[in-house]
Amino acid sequence: MRTIRTIEEVCTQIVDCEHKTAPLDPEGEYFAVGTPAMRGNAINYEESRRISKDTFIRWTRRMAPQQGDLLFAREAPVGPIVMIPDTGNIAPGQRTMLLRPDPEQIDSRFLYYLLTSPRQQELLLSQASGSTVAHLNVADVRAFELPPLPSVDEQRAIAEVLGALDDKIAANTKLASTSADLAGLIYDTAVSSRETQPMSHVLTPILGGTPPRANPAYWEEEYLWASARDVTSAPFGMIVDTAEKISNAAATTTKAKPLPLGSVILTARGTVGAVARLAVPSSFNQSCYGFVPDALPPGILYFSILRATQRAKAIAHGSVFDTITMKTFDHLDIPVLCETSVETLESRIGPLLDVISEAVKENATLANTRDALLPQLMSGRLRVKDVADVVGSLV
Repeated sequence: MRTIRTIEEVCTQIVDCEHKTAPLDPEGEYFAVGTPAMRGNAINYEESRRISKDTFIRWTRRMAPQQGDLLFAREAPVGPIVMIPDTGNIAPGQRTMLLRPDPEQIDSRFLYYLLTSPRQQELLLSQASGSTVAHLNVADVRAFELPPLPSVDEQRAIAEVLGALDDKIAANTKLASTSADLAGLIYDTAVSSRETQPMSHVLTPILGGTPPRANPAYWEEEYLWASARDVTSAPFGMIVDTAEKISNAAATTTKAKPLPLGSVILTARGTVGAVARLAVPSSFNQSCYGFVPDALPPGILYFSILRATQRAKAIAHGSVFDTITMKTFDHLDIPVLCETSVETLESRIGPLLDVISEAVKENATLANTRDALLPQLMSGRLRVKDVADVVGSLV
C-alpha cells in the first residue's frame, strides 16, 4: 500500500556535514565530496578534495559513510545526490548531508532515483530559501515529503531497471576513459621528438555564426548548432548533440554552415581554449573556431589542437586566455609530421576515438531512455514488466 512519508521517516540516520573546509592533502587517499563534485548526480573526484586518513576520521565521526548511503547537496546548488560507493574513502564535504535509508522501508537506489527525478527536484528547489544563495536547512530536508511509495519489492524492481541503464552507462564511460587515455599516450609518444610549426601554417580556422533569432524559421530542429557551452560540456571532448538546433535554411543561407563529422571546434571567447570533436555534423556559433580534417586527418587534428591549447594554458600558469583571434594561431604550435607518420599515427588513434564516439552516443541514448522512464515508473504510470524488454534490448 502506498503511504506518504518524509525523508526522516524512511532513514535510520541523517547527519549534517562539518561546517568548514576539509584540510587539503594532495597525496591523500580519501576524498571530501562537496557540492561542486556532485553535479550530474555522480561523484567527480577531480572536483573533490583529497584529504588524509586523520581528516577522514574527523569528518566522519558522527557517522561513517557506507555503501548505499546517499549524499545530498543542500546548498550551492540544491538538489544533487550521489550514492556512496564501496570504496570506504568518501567523506561528506561542505553543504551536504548524509542519509542512511532504512532498508525495511525504502530501497536505497530507489530513493536515489526518486530524489533525482524532475518532479522531486522541482519540489526541493521550490522549498529552498535565501536571497543570495538558495539553500535548504537540515530540518527542511528531514521534513521533505515523499510521494506515496510502492512496496519495497516493487521499489527494488524499479531501481534494478533504472540501475541496469546506469550500469551500462558506467561501463561505457570506463571504456571511453581508457580509450581516451591510450589514444593520448600514443599521440604524445609519437610526436614527442618532432619539430613544431605554427598552427596557422597548416590549418585554416573557420569562424562560426548565429542565425538571426528574430526569424523563427531559422530555429527549427533540423541541424545541430554548437555553442561554447556544448563544447565545454562534451563528454570526452565528443559532441553528439547540442542544446539548440537550427533549420536547413539557416544552415545553408547564413554563416552557420555545418562542419563534417570529425571536425574540431575550439572555443575562442567565454571559457576559452576548450576543444571538442564532432561525432556528428554540426554548425557552431561565432564564439568558436572550427577546423575541418584536410591537411591533418580527424584524430591527429583533434590531438594537435588539444595539446597546443593545453600547452598555451600551462604557460599562462593555468589561467584561461582572454580571447583567441586569428593571430593567436601564429603562436600555437603543432608537430611536423611526414605523410607516412600521419598515416601510421592516424591508424592507431583513429579507431580509439571511434570507440569513444560510439560509447558517448550510446550513453546519450541510454540516459535519454532512463530519464524518460524515471518519472513514469516513479509515478506508477508504467510498471517494470512494461519496460523490461525495452531496457533489456539496450543493455
